Amino acid sequence: MHVTVLLVLLMALVSTQVPAQEVVRVHNWADYIDPGVIRDFERDTGIKVEYTNYATAAELEADLEGGDYFDVIVPSDFQLDRLIREKRLVEIDFSRLPNRSEVSKELLANLSAKRGADRYVSPYMWGAVGLVVNESAASRVMQAPIANSWSVLFDPSSTNKLHSCGVTLLNAQEETLSLYLNYKGKSLKSSSPRGIAKAARELQGLGALLSPSAFSTYISQLASGKVCAGMAWNGHVSAANGKGELRFTIPTEGGLMFIDSLAIPANAQNITSAYRFINYMLEPRIAVRNARATHFTPSLDLDRESYRRLIPDTFLPSREERRRLYFLEQLSGDQKRAIRTAWKQWQAGK
Repeated sequence: MHVTVLLVLLMALVSTQVPAQEVVRVHNWADYIDPGVIRDFERDTGIKVEYTNYATAAELEADLEGGDYFDVIVPSDFQLDRLIREKRLVEIDFSRLPNRSEVSKELLANLSAKRGADRYVSPYMWGAVGLVVNESAASRVMQAPIANSWSVLFDPSSTNKLHSCGVTLLNAQEETLSLYLNYKGKSLKSSSPRGIAKAARELQGLGALLSPSAFSTYISQLASGKVCAGMAWNGHVSAANGKGELRFTIPTEGGLMFIDSLAIPANAQNITSAYRFINYMLEPRIAVRNARATHFTPSLDLDRESYRRLIPDTFLPSREERRRLYFLEQLSGDQKRAIRTAWKQWQAGK
């Protein structure tokens, strides 16, 4: 009897001394990683990844304000100013990210201009929002070559003809409004709440569809020819263009460039594992795997020919096209509220 009791006590003691498995909570854009990378990270490090995702920047902001915590997030460049100002990101200890030396200096310089954001994040992927056209389908309807201009989507004389083969705007509030206002010779940054509401009504009046919230669904629509002209992220067009029928360009009026970066929130619970995950993602072979899976451009220094040869056939803007790209700007609380209200009314068909 005494032996049995002793064995039970010993087993209980041993069980209390077994350390719980480390967990890192990662919150990323949907379809923005090679799933096998997560499995390999868990195998290589023994750290379990709790992986969740979001479809819009607004969703990430809502999740961050919802009281939950994450160890790693992937904010877009236009969100960084506010996150840093509100002290919601950990300033990076570069000694814990040796693979950061592989990151493009150009991307880091772009982020440095945003409240020194390069001290708080490490670039993950970048790309552009531009015009996608199914050349044969659209030109057949228009009975003319398709111009490299946002007028294809924003001029009623064009959209009225293209409705029959599918016209789509991005279901991304700030990006779509910014590009429309830029086309009109204005800017979202300088627009009043009333001006934002007016622009949203004008967009709604074009009769174009909003892209589905699931990126994979939009990619399928592009690939199957259900969209003959639309607004899109370059990686999604690349993923959909298996038949080579899609043309992606930066229109003459300009397009949006984005940089999505890996960051550690100030309320992270496992900073040590967060650093290990970020450093793993910056390793060149892992960055290439993620680029091949997502069709977006990795943050690797592509001035190195050895890296350029490794990346998939993703859109890389020419020097001329880069001059036409701009970043989304930080907006005020009133502007953001006006955008959310206008978008809800649009989605509700009001």
